[in-house]
Amino acid sequence: MVRSALPLLCCVALAACAPLQPAPKESATPSTPTAGIHSPDAAGHESQAERNRVSEALRALDGRGIEIRPRPDGALLLRLPAAEGFARNRTEPAPPLLAVLQRIAPALSSIQHNTIHVIGHTDSVGSEMHNLQLSIRRAEAVVEALRALGVPIIRLSADGHGENEPIADNASAEGRALNRRVEILVRTAR
Repeated sequence: MVRSALPLLCCVALAACAPLQPAPKESATPSTPTAGIHSPDAAGHESQAERNRVSEALRALDGRGIEIRPRPDGALLLRLPAAEGFARNRTEPAPPLLAVLQRIAPALSSIQHNTIHVIGHTDSVGSEMHNLQLSIRRAEAVVEALRALGVPIIRLSADGHGENEPIADNASAEGRALNRRVEILVRTAR
Protein backbone atom coordinates (compact mmCIF):
# COMPACT_ATOMS: atom_id res chain seq x y z
CA MET A 1 0.00 0.00 0.00
CA VAL A 2 2.89 2.37 0.77
CA ARG A 3 4.42 1.72 -2.68
CA SER A 4 1.16 2.45 -4.49
CA ALA A 5 0.64 5.74 -2.59
CA LEU A 6 4.15 7.05 -3.34
CA PRO A 7 3.45 8.14 -6.96
CA LEU A 8 0.26 9.87 -5.86
CA LEU A 9 2.11 11.78 -3.10
CA CYS A 10 4.80 12.87 -5.58
CA CYS A 11 2.14 14.22 -7.96
CA VAL A 12 0.44 16.15 -5.16
CA ALA A 13 3.77 17.60 -3.97
CA LEU A 14 4.72 18.70 -7.50
CA ALA A 15 1.31 20.25 -8.09
CA ALA A 16 1.62 22.25 -4.86
CA CYS A 17 4.93 23.71 -6.06
CA ALA A 18 3.58 24.85 -9.42
CA PRO A 19 2.56 28.51 -9.71
CA LEU A 20 -1.16 29.16 -9.97
CA GLN A 21 -0.78 32.09 -12.37
CA PRO A 22 1.98 33.00 -14.76
CA ALA A 23 4.28 35.81 -13.66
CA PRO A 24 3.37 39.24 -15.06
CA LYS A 25 5.29 40.25 -18.18
CA GLU A 26 7.76 43.11 -18.04
CA SER A 27 6.53 46.32 -19.64
CA ALA A 28 7.89 46.89 -23.12
CA THR A 29 8.16 50.63 -22.50
CA PRO A 30 10.36 51.74 -19.63
CA SER A 31 9.00 54.40 -17.34
CA THR A 32 11.03 57.53 -16.68
CA PRO A 33 9.83 59.18 -13.47
CA THR A 34 10.92 62.76 -12.90
CA ALA A 35 12.45 63.16 -9.43
CA GLY A 36 9.75 61.31 -7.53
CA ILE A 37 6.88 62.43 -9.73
CA HIS A 38 4.83 59.51 -11.07
CA SER A 39 5.11 58.67 -14.73
CA PRO A 40 1.89 58.18 -16.69
CA ASP A 41 0.31 54.75 -16.94
CA ALA A 42 -1.23 53.33 -20.12
CA ALA A 43 -4.28 55.57 -19.66
CA GLY A 44 -2.00 58.66 -19.55
CA HIS A 45 -3.22 59.99 -16.19
CA GLU A 46 -0.41 62.53 -16.06
CA SER A 47 1.40 64.29 -18.83
CA GLN A 48 5.12 64.96 -18.73
CA ALA A 49 4.35 68.68 -18.74
CA GLU A 50 2.21 68.31 -15.60
CA ARG A 51 4.94 66.36 -13.78
CA ASN A 52 7.50 68.98 -14.75
CA ARG A 53 5.20 71.81 -13.60
CA VAL A 54 4.69 70.22 -10.17
CA SER A 55 8.38 69.41 -9.77
CA GLU A 56 9.29 73.00 -10.68
CA ALA A 57 6.63 74.39 -8.31
CA LEU A 58 8.15 72.43 -5.45
CA ARG A 59 11.71 73.29 -6.42
CA ALA A 60 10.82 77.00 -6.64
CA LEU A 61 10.19 76.88 -2.88
CA ASP A 62 13.72 75.57 -2.19
CA GLY A 63 15.74 78.03 -0.14
CA ARG A 64 12.72 79.99 1.07
CA GLY A 65 12.45 78.26 4.42
CA ILE A 66 12.07 74.90 2.70
CA GLU A 67 14.89 72.57 1.76
CA ILE A 68 14.04 70.22 -1.11
CA ARG A 69 16.25 67.28 -1.99
CA PRO A 70 15.81 64.30 -4.31
CA ARG A 71 16.45 60.97 -2.61
CA PRO A 72 18.10 57.89 -4.11
CA ASP A 73 14.76 56.04 -4.05
CA GLY A 74 13.19 58.65 -6.36
CA ALA A 75 11.26 60.44 -3.62
CA LEU A 76 11.49 64.16 -2.95
CA LEU A 77 12.32 65.23 0.61
CA LEU A 78 10.92 68.57 1.75
CA ARG A 79 12.48 69.70 5.03
CA LEU A 80 10.49 72.38 6.86
CA PRO A 81 12.16 74.09 9.82
CA ALA A 82 9.88 73.87 12.83
CA ALA A 83 11.91 75.73 15.45
CA GLU A 84 9.32 78.53 15.28
CA GLY A 85 6.67 76.25 13.80
CA PHE A 86 5.30 75.10 17.14
CA ALA A 87 5.15 76.62 20.60
CA ARG A 88 7.18 74.71 23.20
CA ASN A 89 5.54 71.32 23.88
CA ARG A 90 2.58 72.25 21.68
CA THR A 91 1.27 70.53 18.56
CA GLU A 92 -0.68 73.28 16.78
CA PRO A 93 1.29 74.70 13.84
CA ALA A 94 2.26 78.33 14.54
CA PRO A 95 1.72 81.09 11.92
CA PRO A 96 5.24 80.79 10.38
CA LEU A 97 4.75 77.05 9.72
CA LEU A 98 1.19 77.57 8.50
CA ALA A 99 2.50 80.12 5.98
CA VAL A 100 4.98 77.52 4.65
CA LEU A 101 2.23 74.89 4.45
CA GLN A 102 0.03 77.34 2.53
CA ARG A 103 2.85 77.82 0.01
CA ILE A 104 3.41 74.09 -0.58
CA ALA A 105 -0.19 72.80 -0.39
CA PRO A 106 -1.14 73.76 -3.98
CA ALA A 107 1.84 71.89 -5.41
CA LEU A 108 1.24 68.87 -3.15
CA SER A 109 -2.47 68.71 -3.96
CA SER A 110 -1.79 68.84 -7.70
CA ILE A 111 0.51 65.81 -7.65
CA GLN A 112 -1.44 62.78 -8.84
CA HIS A 113 -0.71 59.16 -7.89
CA ASN A 114 1.78 59.95 -5.15
CA THR A 115 1.90 59.54 -1.40
CA ILE A 116 2.82 62.33 0.98
CA HIS A 117 4.36 61.12 4.24
CA VAL A 118 4.87 63.72 7.01
CA ILE A 119 7.54 62.97 9.62
CA GLY A 120 8.00 65.00 12.80
CA HIS A 121 11.38 65.42 14.52
CA THR A 122 12.36 66.99 17.83
CA ASP A 123 15.54 67.99 19.60
CA SER A 124 16.81 66.00 22.60
CA VAL A 125 15.41 68.23 25.36
CA GLY A 126 13.02 66.15 27.47
CA SER A 127 12.53 62.41 27.67
CA GLU A 128 12.87 60.23 24.59
CA MET A 129 9.27 58.98 24.96
CA HIS A 130 7.89 62.51 25.33
CA ASN A 131 9.78 63.63 22.23
CA LEU A 132 8.56 60.65 20.21
CA GLN A 133 4.92 61.30 21.17
CA LEU A 134 5.33 65.03 20.51
CA SER A 135 6.83 64.41 17.06
CA ILE A 136 3.96 62.09 16.12
CA ARG A 137 1.31 64.59 17.26
CA ARG A 138 3.05 67.40 15.39
CA ALA A 139 3.21 65.34 12.18
CA GLU A 140 -0.49 64.54 12.55
CA ALA A 141 -1.24 68.26 13.02
CA VAL A 142 0.68 69.07 9.81
CA VAL A 143 -1.28 66.36 7.97
CA GLU A 144 -4.53 67.90 9.22
CA ALA A 145 -3.39 71.38 8.13
CA LEU A 146 -2.49 70.07 4.65
CA ARG A 147 -5.86 68.33 4.43
CA ALA A 148 -7.61 71.57 5.35
CA LEU A 149 -5.59 73.29 2.60
CA GLY A 150 -6.88 70.88 -0.05
CA VAL A 151 -4.39 68.01 -0.12
CA PRO A 152 -6.40 64.75 -0.42
CA ILE A 153 -6.34 62.87 2.90
CA ILE A 154 -6.13 59.53 1.09
CA ARG A 155 -2.56 60.36 0.06
CA LEU A 156 -1.41 61.71 3.44
CA SER A 157 0.21 59.82 6.31
CA ALA A 158 2.04 60.87 9.48
CA ASP A 159 4.79 59.51 11.69
CA GLY A 160 7.24 60.82 14.23
CA HIS A 161 10.87 59.95 14.88
CA GLY A 162 11.34 62.05 18.01
CA GLU A 163 14.96 62.88 18.74
CA ASN A 164 16.36 59.78 16.98
CA GLU A 165 17.46 61.36 13.68
CA PRO A 166 19.28 64.60 14.47
CA ILE A 167 20.79 66.56 11.58
CA ALA A 168 22.81 68.82 13.91
CA ASP A 169 24.43 68.73 17.34
CA ASN A 170 21.90 68.93 20.17
CA ALA A 171 24.57 70.49 22.43
CA SER A 172 23.93 73.97 20.98
CA ALA A 173 20.76 76.05 20.68
CA GLU A 174 21.35 76.39 16.93
CA GLY A 175 21.69 72.63 16.52
CA ARG A 176 18.55 71.94 18.54
CA ALA A 177 16.65 74.47 16.37
CA LEU A 178 17.73 72.59 13.22
CA ASN A 179 16.69 69.26 14.71
CA ARG A 180 13.17 70.53 15.42
CA ARG A 181 11.77 70.04 11.94
CA VAL A 182 9.05 68.49 9.84
CA GLU A 183 9.97 66.43 6.80
CA ILE A 184 7.63 65.59 3.96
CA LEU A 185 8.42 62.67 1.68
CA VAL A 186 6.69 62.77 -1.69
CA ARG A 187 6.85 59.26 -3.11
CA THR A 188 5.73 57.77 -6.38
CA ALA A 189 2.82 55.41 -5.78
CA ARG A 190 3.66 51.95 -7.02
